[in-house]
Amino acid sequence: MASIPESVKDSAIIPSLFELLTHQGKVRETYTLSKPGDSKPLLLVVASDRLSIFDFVLPVEVPDKGEILTALTHFWMTTVLKDFPNHLEPSKIHPNTHNFAYDLSEKLPEIPLKRALVVKKVTIPPFEMIFRHHLGGSVFKNYQKTGIVAGVKLEPNLQKWSFMPKPLFTPSTKASVGHDVNITVRSFFDQTGEAGHRTEKMFSKAYEEAYQYALIKAGIRILDTKIEGEGIIADEILTPDSSRFTTDEDWKLAMEEGRDPIFYDKEVARVWGRQIVTPFIDKNGSPIIGINNLDPEVNEHIDFVHNLKVPEEVIDTVQTRLHEIFEKLTNQSLKNYQNQFLLRAQSK
Repeated sequence: MASIPESVKDSAIIPSLFELLTHQGKVRETYTLSKPGDSKPLLLVVASDRLSIFDFVLPVEVPDKGEILTALTHFWMTTVLKDFPNHLEPSKIHPNTHNFAYDLSEKLPEIPLKRALVVKKVTIPPFEMIFRHHLGGSVFKNYQKTGIVAGVKLEPNLQKWSFMPKPLFTPSTKASVGHDVNITVRSFFDQTGEAGHRTEKMFSKAYEEAYQYALIKAGIRILDTKIEGEGIIADEILTPDSSRFTTDEDWKLAMEEGRDPIFYDKEVARVWGRQIVTPFIDKNGSPIIGINNLDPEVNEHIDFVHNLKVPEEVIDTVQTRLHEIFEKLTNQSLKNYQNQFLLRAQSK
């Protein structure tokens, strides 16, 4: 279970289903719907409005965040990436549009359909499979020092956020606690074998199709993304919690001006978090500045972050950008999408 501030801990709990709650993550609650021995176990996943950065959950909620993550995952899996295997369980009543949560809500009206998906329980290897059409993020510093990313030598003197014609695969460990650690492509394949090769090929193709769709249809560049699963797309997909989005227009300006583009995700919260002056000292005796330099396994660090006051303007900016990216990618408002593909008629 993730370490979550008390003020937001129960934000996605369904009291009547509490006995079925099997996992509480930084953002999502997972309920096991199947009985032991079922051949096709199902999970109910409910996305909260919690906000996490650098593996810490902040003591705030971003209005509509969980709804946007849910709707955007549903959008990708049922439209652009519908030909790729995924773990979404379709509705038996409206199999071409809705999710099985819709069916469940007939007997369990307390299920929050705006933020709930029913999925098949699948194996998720302990790796983050990260794909990058642009050179930035956590791998850029190592590239500057060595010219190598995930064990692969790249051409020299590439500018930050340069476009890579072929997506870079930059895997990392998937830590249950603490920070993830970048690993080489060779190390990933050594540990995952043929299944890893097949999955990497499929996920890279899915990212490429999503990238082209977003760029051509919406003028959006998906700079990088994390995809999970083994031979099947699982968890969330291409959301602002798992991907970096920017506009094509601003990316071009950013490359000319030598700056980061404007990100349509929670980057504004990360920027704020990197500037926080903490009461802690590092091993050299210097003050630790930035939540990113704290350890999510140390109780004192957790308590410090859980008691921070996040500025309202940070929350408002994150909310605004999440709505903007959703509307750009789907070409409709969140409310309209929910009414068409998530809610029951009487819920409109």
